[in-house]
Amino acid sequence: MSVSIAGLIGAAIGLYVGWIDYKIVVGVLRAAAERQKRQQGGRDSLLGRYMGQIQILVMAFSLVGFPVVGYLAGSALAG
Repeated sequence: MSVSIAGLIGAAIGLYVGWIDYKIVVGVLRAAAERQKRQQGGRDSLLGRYMGQIQILVMAFSLVGFPVVGYLAGSALAG
């Protein structure tokens, strides 16, 4: 299987979109964790306790999944 330039460009664009998606999703999750913490009177919620693991999971899906889809889309569309 040869590597196509269009696929690499698609993967680079997918990596960029994945990074933006990661920043947005983690920001929303942090805000939700802070809101729950304020509502519960300073105690960490379930989301707050596992925020580190959730960030790693979101990063893995965003920074691996988007480039793969971008590569496949780029190589399929441009040949």
